[in-house]
Amino acid sequence: MNDLGSDVQRLEQPHREVVPEIAPEIAVAEKPVLVAVDFSPESEAALIWACEYAQTFGAPIEILHVVHDPGDAPGTYNSENGDSLEPMHDVAQRKLELFIERVGGENGLSGILEVATPHCVPGLPASTVLRVARTRGARHLVLGRSHRKGLARLFHGSTAHQITGDAFLPVTIVKANG
Repeated sequence: MNDLGSDVQRLEQPHREVVPEIAPEIAVAEKPVLVAVDFSPESEAALIWACEYAQTFGAPIEILHVVHDPGDAPGTYNSENGDSLEPMHDVAQRKLELFIERVGGENGLSGILEVATPHCVPGLPASTVLRVARTRGARHLVLGRSHRKGLARLFHGSTAHQITGDAFLPVTIVKANG
């Protein structure tokens, strides 16, 4: 007699995750606050808010930048050194590190951000943010509010709107000052 459960497992071969998975039995205090950033003033405000929130609960911080598909966002990752052949992921990873360092230094958050876990993951923003949040066992997701308006918002929507529509965890959307 064949066990249906093992057949289902064989049929649903899990795809290889870019980000390491956290065990489901992880203690609540160890579940991270995940903040998605795109280097904008809005994502800077989100990172600051996420740090303050995480400190309240003693939760770790994980910072995610989704490296856009070149067809979706051409020219987003121009290398500062003029090397047009430098891989987009390398440029994005360096920008993420500099962004974290700058935000930490300017806002007195260097301590918490030095122990934060950064992730640079390729994909489309909304689905990738939710996949990483699930994979990492995030307790809370923090995003900056998009500044897209008018026809651009009508045709493309906002990443935050797409994420909140499909979210399985609490989401906070932070607006930049000004």
